[in-house]
Amino acid sequence: MPKSKRNKVISLTKTKKMVRENKDKLIDEIRQCAEKYSRVFLLSLENERSSYLQEVRKRLRPGRLICAKNTVMQLALGTSPETACQDNIDKLAEKISGHCGILFTEQTPADIQSFFAEYRPLDYARSGATATETVVLPRGMDALAHLPHSIEAHLRQLGLPTRLLDAKIHLLGEHTVCTAGKELSSDAAQILKLLEIKQARFTVTVEAHWTRGGTFQDCSMLED
Repeated sequence: MPKSKRNKVISLTKTKKMVRENKDKLIDEIRQCAEKYSRVFLLSLENERSSYLQEVRKRLRPGRLICAKNTVMQLALGTSPETACQDNIDKLAEKISGHCGILFTEQTPADIQSFFAEYRPLDYARSGATATETVVLPRGMDALAHLPHSIEAHLRQLGLPTRLLDAKIHLLGEHTVCTAGKELSSDAAQILKLLEIKQARFTVTVEAHWTRGGTFQDCSMLED
């Protein structure tokens, strides 16, 4: 009788080794990209979604966009003249912080800036995000008319004062879902999604640019 795989024991030492190997592989990949491409851009990301990052990667091919732990990207590029994988690229590594990625490409700063100025898709905001506008639902049936009556109980769980009458959802009183400038609660985020109201815009900002040969520029000086 074959042994069950359910109780298979995985050595922690083996797991740590795999993590280390993956980290080393990523570091090598970043350094190879820095050698292959003549330009490197540091990008800050806001409201990132995996689907949007995939689209960015697709549109900017054959360039490479790498989003990894900041410490790993810094280690790969080098944070000092002695450890830098390319001349002066440590200055770009020093600016890595927050949600960001590094783009390796042959395209000019003007092309990259133009692309991200145009590619700014909207998505549903998540819990904890800041509301960009105030949403107030009026009393009655109109605001919730597009929703199936079967969801009425769930709406009450989300805090909406609703009632089901004649198979239609009635809002018993005016209700403020969110207020501009304030943090969205989990319930508010779910209600906005049900109402098909998108308040999260995916944006990418060029923070710095490095060119082979050692030229480094911050975002305020990006000129080709």
